Amino acid sequence: MRTTTFGIVLFLVASVTAQTRRPMTPEDVLAVKAINAVRISPDGKLVVYELTYSDLNDNQPHNEIWLASATASAETFKARKFTSGREDRSPQWSPDGQWLAFLGTRGQTVAGGDPPRAQVYVMPAFGGEAEPATDAKGGVTAFAWSPDGKQIAFVATMPLTEAQEKDQKDKNDARVVDGDYRFSHLWLLDIESKNPRKLVESDAVLADPQWSPDGTRLAYVSRPTPKADDGEVSDIYVAHVDGSAPPRKLLDNEGPDESPRWSPDGRSIAFNSRDRQHGGLGIQHLVIIAAEGGKPRELISNPDGVATDLAWSSDGSHLYFRSAHHTTSQIDRVAATGGPVEALTHGEAVVGSFSVSRDQSRVAFSRSDLQHAPDVYVSPLPAVDGKRVTDNNPALRDIALGKSEVIRWKGKDGLALEGLLIYPVDYRTGTKVPVVATIHGGPSGVWSQGFPRTFTNYAHVWAGKGWSVFMPNIRGSSGYGEKFQLANVRDWGGMDFQDIQTGLDELVQRGIADPNRMVQSGWSYGGYMTAWTLTQTNRFKAVVVGAGLTDMFSMYSTNDLQRVLEGYFGDTPWNNLESYRRASAMTFINNAKTPALILHGAADNRVPVGQAQELYMGLRKNGVAAQMILYPREGHGFTEPRHILDKMKRETEWIERYLDQPNPASGSDPK
Repeated sequence: MRTTTFGIVLFLVASVTAQTRRPMTPEDVLAVKAINAVRISPDGKLVVYELTYSDLNDNQPHNEIWLASATASAETFKARKFTSGREDRSPQWSPDGQWLAFLGTRGQTVAGGDPPRAQVYVMPAFGGEAEPATDAKGGVTAFAWSPDGKQIAFVATMPLTEAQEKDQKDKNDARVVDGDYRFSHLWLLDIESKNPRKLVESDAVLADPQWSPDGTRLAYVSRPTPKADDGEVSDIYVAHVDGSAPPRKLLDNEGPDESPRWSPDGRSIAFNSRDRQHGGLGIQHLVIIAAEGGKPRELISNPDGVATDLAWSSDGSHLYFRSAHHTTSQIDRVAATGGPVEALTHGEAVVGSFSVSRDQSRVAFSRSDLQHAPDVYVSPLPAVDGKRVTDNNPALRDIALGKSEVIRWKGKDGLALEGLLIYPVDYRTGTKVPVVATIHGGPSGVWSQGFPRTFTNYAHVWAGKGWSVFMPNIRGSSGYGEKFQLANVRDWGGMDFQDIQTGLDELVQRGIADPNRMVQSGWSYGGYMTAWTLTQTNRFKAVVVGAGLTDMFSMYSTNDLQRVLEGYFGDTPWNNLESYRRASAMTFINNAKTPALILHGAADNRVPVGQAQELYMGLRKNGVAAQMILYPREGHGFTEPRHILDKMKRETEWIERYLDQPNPASGSDPK
């Protein structure tokens, strides 16, 4: 009897707790803290990490470095802020674990109103004052400790000349398109004397310096200009630290080569590479090449996704990395000789940044899932069984979240597809509910099982409104292998559009989605797909087009990624007019009937604001309900918290306004 009574009491307590939890709000989403750059100390006892959150008071994103114990649980050792700045990032332990270096922008002022430039700061690993190690007028973008801890290699942007500073101050600042580039140089800093020495000077943009184990060479990434499009033609170079020979390109390759990592014996370099076989599209493959050059050797024949956070095992037998696998992300390893991938972490979750201790007995990593915001975990290697060592978002325990599920269905042509579904809070099985289909960007993005806390995905807010949220990973998404990722090449608005429709049909057939209460939203390529949907079907009550591509012809010459569009469409628009016109929502704008909210950053270079203006004018001239909101200073991804909050609220209010109204169009779909 006592056991039964105790069980009843527990049930009642749990029920009351669930009932007293409140729905999630947009303000709650802004308050969720994210984690990046998890770095375990060489001895495996401490972990530093970046903690990122939004502050409505100063309307700025904050990026701080925090410290946690790698040996104690979150309940016995409370993580604490380790550095004093609000824009500190990229923490790195010195090889002996006695010092911590990071990038910060402490109290700097820059001529012309430009944002402060980051410098390398160094501080004792057990606390104290951080001291600037560099004084690069153009700012530091990347750095790395030497193996003996006596030097730091850093990349610094070329500063403005005195004449350029004066012109900028006087607003005599006419700009030459595809000219007046600010390149970067590679420097060496002696820690004791603090005297920097320029190692590599070139008309290029450099990144990711990596020391050879013996400290005699540096590998780094170079691309021709700061233009985003030129990231598609990056190369890896190797420079001798003593300057005895000019830098040498590691591999002649028309595609991007990135993330060089030396083997422990210094004889090989692992990196990510992609050729131009598929028009420059597809997955960068993990390869190994001799440090002196030669032909690279591929390690994984058919990866689900790109390998990130590359790290060699201490004996050189394996490479650790993180990779997407469908809706999850895991820590994997593969033999240096190649072969099958071994997953070290498992479960329906997203593993983020990770690092291993010097003796490689322990690993620290971030982890989140659809019900839990990111925290830091530590585990022995290679049998990973993580122990949580931080508690960064305790306020979420008071918020009611909808349950989630991976949904699988068949495309119109039989292709196996899947996505995520978040149910309304307190959903009852068998109940038909409104559904918001939200489409990811990319198009090679992916919806994963990480906690939804971004300005483009805050599904738990909508679940608190009583709506289900459908996040389909349509063909073209990453994490499903290269064939799947390339399946929408030269077919934007074709079968990828049908994948969304068949996914919604599946939810209707299962009795989950109310077919008369559907809405669609999306950002970037998701915005493209939503604008396209607006002209192809009348099944939705309303749509929200965020930073959407609407006219592919005008998009090509005004955005910053021409190579990507050429890869997807096969050529330039003037050489392939029909393909670009066929895939443009504006070509079919006369079909549009659905009320549309259009959201766009006024300073967006990735998808220029003219794309939104074309759609808005087309809808207004055709008498379709439309509202367009521009956000000053914002680029393709929003950074100002008040804009992010406004965006979330407007989107939610737009959906509420139209969700229960009659369909604006009658009759059959336009196509």
